[in-house]
Amino acid sequence: FPSKEKKKLVYLAGTVPVHYESEYNIPVCIWLHETHPVSRPRCYVCPSVSMVINPYCPCVDPSGNISLDGLKNWTHGVSDLSLLVSEMRRAFQVDTPLYARCPDQATMFLSLMRMKGRSFSPSDVMEAVQLNRDLPSALRFLTHSCPICQDQVTFSKMTHCSCFLCQTCFKTFFSAAIKERSIDQLVCPQCGRPEVRGQGGMEESMDYFNLLDTQVHELFQRKLRDRALQEMPNFCWCAHCSFGMLHEADRLRMDCPSCKKSTCSQCRSPCPNCQFIFSLSKGGCLHFTCSQCQHQFCGGCSQTFTLGAACGFSADCGTKGLHAHHPRDCLYHLRDWSVTRLHLLLQEPCGQPALPEYRGYCLHYKERLVELINRCRADPAVLFSLTEIMAELQRWHVAMPTRKPDEPEPLYAQRLRL
Repeated sequence: FPSKEKKKLVYLAGTVPVHYESEYNIPVCIWLHETHPVSRPRCYVCPSVSMVINPYCPCVDPSGNISLDGLKNWTHGVSDLSLLVSEMRRAFQVDTPLYARCPDQATMFLSLMRMKGRSFSPSDVMEAVQLNRDLPSALRFLTHSCPICQDQVTFSKMTHCSCFLCQTCFKTFFSAAIKERSIDQLVCPQCGRPEVRGQGGMEESMDYFNLLDTQVHELFQRKLRDRALQEMPNFCWCAHCSFGMLHEADRLRMDCPSCKKSTCSQCRSPCPNCQFIFSLSKGGCLHFTCSQCQHQFCGGCSQTFTLGAACGFSADCGTKGLHAHHPRDCLYHLRDWSVTRLHLLLQEPCGQPALPEYRGYCLHYKERLVELINRCRADPAVLFSLTEIMAELQRWHVAMPTRKPDEPEPLYAQRLRL
């Protein structure tokens, strides 16, 4: 002090608990002048022999002197040590003032290999020692648990999606899924990624699936290619082989350059849910499941198939299994009609007879006739018997008029039909 005057200082030492990537205790010391709290204190970090001062910490200089706004603007009657320590803790949580010195890698290697209750391979331990600066970090690197098989594997053998599957489970799951599922269903069973349909999803998928075997990865790439082609409005698959092409001509006929056969370019239907284009062969089951979005619907009328009480149409649906509510002109109902009766319905709107040479052209002639009926919007109710009319009204929960006394059956049926 001035004039060589000696004065006593109060020395306070301790640790400040800080959460910086983990819980740490930063050793600090505070010197108080005898004129405290008029005079501001002096604060220092006190690194041990295993610590080093962080040269990039803005609040600590290379000598360990702590510089904070609370020290620079120390005001008697306002400032106190508790506020100073709180500010110190906040600052250290942003930029830690001390780092632990890196231990000798050989010592870390031996410690991990000799650790009781652990059995690490030398190659995994060597990788952990080279990539981590201390023993706790290296141990965390070596002990990641796979949520599927519960095996302990190293961090480098985990996938990089948010759920961290081990590479073995990842390869096993996706190798089977790629062979059996649609491309849009190839997502992690834990986190649901990657989003293949989203923007940039294809590039992200390539990063995820590079772990797969060459043959499986090539199949995945072909499925990605096919999905991209199917999203092009002018792309059509050949009905006779696995070849596809861009058809931009106005005509319906499309000639395949691979098999030399012809296909109609417009004989396709969209999924009512996701609008994916599909081809439905004749004679099959009307219950159709979209290969892209798994939506279940009728191939004749596109009505949704719903399970039991999940259908809100009526209370009776709770007693039913998987079902749909088909309109009366759907193939679901009209396939039970005879061909002769279907011809009568086609003749009804215009009065012209159906051409006889069309008969027998196709094995599934009824389906062709129902397509024509739907196209010209012919209502099959005009040919319904009284029993069929009553069943149709009951199916849609429509109140049925009471039959008048002595009312002839044809007149009553006609009244119901209207």
